[in-house]
Amino acid sequence: MHTIVSRPGKLPSGRDESLSRPATSRAPHRVTVGLAVLSAAFAFGYMSGGTQVRMGLMLLSGIIAAVAIAVGLRVHHVRDQRPWLLVIVALLLLTITNAAWLIYALLPGGRVPPNSVVVAPMLGGYVFLLAASLMVVLRHAPRDASGTIDAAVWGIALAAPVWEFLFRPRMLDAGVGTSTEFVVLTQLLVLLGICGALLRLSRTSGAGRICLRFLFSSLGWTILGTAVVNMGGAGAKEQASFPALFFALGYLALGAAGLHPSVKQLSEPVDRLTVPTPQLRLARLGAALLLIPLCGGLAQLLGDPADGLLLTIAPVLSIPLVLVRIGRLKHALVHQATHDELTGLVNRRHLFTEMQKAIAAHAGGAPGDLALIYCDLNGFKPVNDEYGHEAGDAILRGTARRITEAVRTGDVVARIGGDEFLIFCTDADDVTVRALSDRISRSIATPVVWGEHTLGVTAAIGAVHWTERRRVAPDELLAAADARMYADKRARSRPVSAERGQNLRAERLDERQQVLAHVMQVDPVEAESGIAS
Repeated sequence: MHTIVSRPGKLPSGRDESLSRPATSRAPHRVTVGLAVLSAAFAFGYMSGGTQVRMGLMLLSGIIAAVAIAVGLRVHHVRDQRPWLLVIVALLLLTITNAAWLIYALLPGGRVPPNSVVVAPMLGGYVFLLAASLMVVLRHAPRDASGTIDAAVWGIALAAPVWEFLFRPRMLDAGVGTSTEFVVLTQLLVLLGICGALLRLSRTSGAGRICLRFLFSSLGWTILGTAVVNMGGAGAKEQASFPALFFALGYLALGAAGLHPSVKQLSEPVDRLTVPTPQLRLARLGAALLLIPLCGGLAQLLGDPADGLLLTIAPVLSIPLVLVRIGRLKHALVHQATHDELTGLVNRRHLFTEMQKAIAAHAGGAPGDLALIYCDLNGFKPVNDEYGHEAGDAILRGTARRITEAVRTGDVVARIGGDEFLIFCTDADDVTVRALSDRISRSIATPVVWGEHTLGVTAAIGAVHWTERRRVAPDELLAAADARMYADKRARSRPVSAERGQNLRAERLDERQQVLAHVMQVDPVEAESGIAS
């Protein structure tokens, strides 16, 4: 969690906010107006043009959408572009299908492209769209990732009765082929799965609202086009029919979503120190998975053949999502067992596991020496008593973030309880240990802004540098670092008597010995492997 404090009227870059306001306020309206103008132009082209014109407009709409998204990613400096790159790939695949229709229409006799040419890129495009939508919502709403996956599974499940009781009977009466049913069913399952994920995101996130509206508009036009084209008369089923205009409008709305400035808010991953444990709602998930075979097998109960397409395609799309859901739960449980819930740092159990591995490697001749830095906050209790636990939690989270930013890559930072932190370093010499200790001390001493208050704590630091090539218990290094930390604390707080300092240290060591006994009984590696199994 990062806190950014800026002065009123100033942007983080230091420029006056009023200078940037006109440009940022006009840009969103330009996207909306541009979408309206393009939509009107495409509607006019579909109403006045012939078959080749309509197919050309369909092809052009997909290209415009892909270019608009690419421009939006560059102009708005979206850091995490991978979901939208998947969308561009999906649009390119769908463009291949649209290009095939146009090419065959231009041939003498106005031929229809074979399914072997158009079906594969079309299905690939829709699968990429589902993957991109899930990536967006999972990165933007990490605290509700499991709920988002559930919503996508429910969207796929609810597509089953829509297909079975609305789409399929009409398509069977029209005598369409199995390949057409396959394409339409896949479209419906993917579109409603995306709709479920985005609906969940709209309920749990307040950022990127305009971008979300464009995405819902794109989904709405596409679902409407799928319904009208496949449930209408014979003329509606042609690629160049007037109802196919809905697909072109869906492409344009998708491009507007990627071009609008709010795409940056919707696309950026949300930083968090803690990973919440997802709840596995088995009843809800089971009901969604049961709905698919119930709908697919209902026809057989009524004396007709079972819907083999639904019973095959829907599980192919939903089961991977369920596996991702269970995998995230497993990962969250392992993380909860090895990390501090408040700060997201590793806990004592996981730290000792890492120390044991590094000590064994060091004793075996691994290059570099080891160091353990003990950090205890001064002034934390008065802050906690005066301002409450919320202020204390803010201090602890801020301290965790500052220590993490101050250490080197590869150093292990742990919170071992209360206001005590440990930093375990490999390949460290005396100069490195002193530099790290000084940097951590200065970083923690920087005041923390909490509401209308400015809170301040300092750090007492003790460090031990281990150079001997032999095995040593982690608690021995901890005791040595603890002793040096208390020496530093006594030097900073002269009024505290030596007897009182020894009593405090004895209390801490007794507490650690009790916890250490439990730690030695429960092997963290075995605990993780037990959870994973």
